[in-house]
Parts: sequence; C-alpha cells; structure tokens
Amino acid sequence: MHTSNLYKKIILFFFFIILSINAFASEILKRLDNYVQFPNITVLDHKGNQSNLKFNKNLKTKGYVINFWATWCIPCKKELPDLSLLQSKIKKYDIEILTISIDKKNIEDQIKFLSKNGASNLSHFFDKKMSIFKSLKLRGIPTTVFVDNKGNVLSIHEGILKWGDDIIVRQVKDLFY
Repeated sequence: MHTSNLYKKIILFFFFIILSINAFASEILKRLDNYVQFPNITVLDHKGNQSNLKFNKNLKTKGYVINFWATWCIPCKKELPDLSLLQSKIKKYDIEILTISIDKKNIEDQIKFLSKNGASNLSHFFDKKMSIFKSLKLRGIPTTVFVDNKGNVLSIHEGILKWGDDIIVRQVKDLFY
C-alpha cells in the first residue's frame, strides 16, 4: 500500500512539472504593452555598405525577427542553426529573419563564422558601434526583437531559444497575425 501511494505522488509530481513546462512555453514570446519604434539608424550590410532597415518598403512582409549576436557569444553560436530552421518554417508566412552583429571583427570574418555555424540563409547586418542595441536599451545577447512591417517593436526576447520548435514557431507566427 505504501509503495502505491509513493507511485501516485511521483506521477502527480511529474504531471505538475509537465503542466508547468507547457504553461511556461505558452508565455515565452509576450507582446509589449506599448510598442516602440525600431530606430532608423544606419548599419552595414554584408558587403560593408551603409544601410537603413526600412520596414515599410516591402508591405508583403508581415514582420521581421531580428537577432542581435556576436562571434564571441557562445549561446549565440548555439542558436544560429535554430534561427535558420525558423526561417525555413516561417518564410511561407512572409516573416523574415535578420541578424545584427554587435561584434567589432571585420565583416568578412563574421560572414565566414555565420556560414560555418549554419546561418548562411539569413540576412545579415553589422552594427559595430551598437547604436541600435543601445537605442533599444537592450541588455545582453542573444536578444531577439520582433518588428512589424511598420517598424513597431512588438516583442523582445532575451536569451537563447530552440527557434525551430513547433511551439516557438507558432508563437512567432502569432505575433504577426
């Protein structure tokens, strides 16, 4: 009889853990209460040319997932392949993934790093002065910012995620639809 009660308690314990994990997963990407405008600051593109990120130039695109990263950031390196996977899963929803490096290394070395680490299918930008990062008052990397096609910041996520997981893909889609 005692063993039976112990098994029931263990099963109940695991049941609550599973419920709490699912509840947590459903709350990962939260909309901001008050949207802010993504700053109109010049960055460098993959060729080293100055570029402004203009979100309303392509109204077909519903939104942008913008990941801030650096080559020296171990969690950033881990999530790059997942961002590529996310891009392949959400492209059909007209959501584009961009990366913005805050690294001071030369762009050519960073492009090689991105290619070597499974992120060659993403659009890359470089902000060595961290102007956008500072303007948005971001605190660390990796940080991912979700911006609609009008330039409104809808959500900000700090830290690494498994971007290819179905729950995350659904939450990203739901931010823009």
